[in-house]
Amino acid sequence: MTLPGIKVEITIKDNETGKSITIPVLPTGGEIAYDDGDQRPITVDILDLGTVSIPAGVELDNISWESFFPARHDPSYCAVGPGLLKAPVSYRNQFSSWKDNGASLQVIIAAFGINKTMFLQSFKPKLRGAEGDIYYAVNFTEYIKLAPKKVKPDGTPVSTGQTAEDRPAPASSAATSATYTVVSGDTLALIGKKVPKPWKTIYEDNKAVIGPNPNLIKPGQVYKL
Repeated sequence: MTLPGIKVEITIKDNETGKSITIPVLPTGGEIAYDDGDQRPITVDILDLGTVSIPAGVELDNISWESFFPARHDPSYCAVGPGLLKAPVSYRNQFSSWKDNGASLQVIIAAFGINKTMFLQSFKPKLRGAEGDIYYAVNFTEYIKLAPKKVKPDGTPVSTGQTAEDRPAPASSAATSATYTVVSGDTLALIGKKVPKPWKTIYEDNKAVIGPNPNLIKPGQVYKL
């Protein structure tokens, strides 16, 4: 998988340990499947209007591909140097560990503007050939960390001990920030979900800052909302 003048690399970084792996052989046929989560509508029947679909959130994004971990270095297809190539079983064990532990991973494909926090939903390796190459298929799913809430047996929330006087007053709409600062791992689609606001609108309003490619945003950029 090559682009004119651009080096394509796929890096997987463990957000807890900081350990990262560069995929040694780029996906078969140069194909990476990126599924930008669909909108999930709720369908309701309303008197005098009939059946109406109402937006109710977005499905999680997915990234998948197929490739192999080579037993020997071959510069015709290896995306890493000979000194960086690990044994196939080492890659297999690391991917299996990430999958089994539900690790928070950063999937980075800079050439295509992808830098997503995800978890490894499926990893299917198989041994093929006499040299010991391990072929595999992977599917990464967007990682969303939920903050657990304590509840009583009857389902009511457990009090945090704060009184009405202790709790901070809600911010007024006038105090709400009208800008957003890009952080590592952001994409326009992800920012759109956080704000919320259509990513295309964010891009059009900040095209002078972002530049001609909406996929190439940089941490530290400040966007007007």
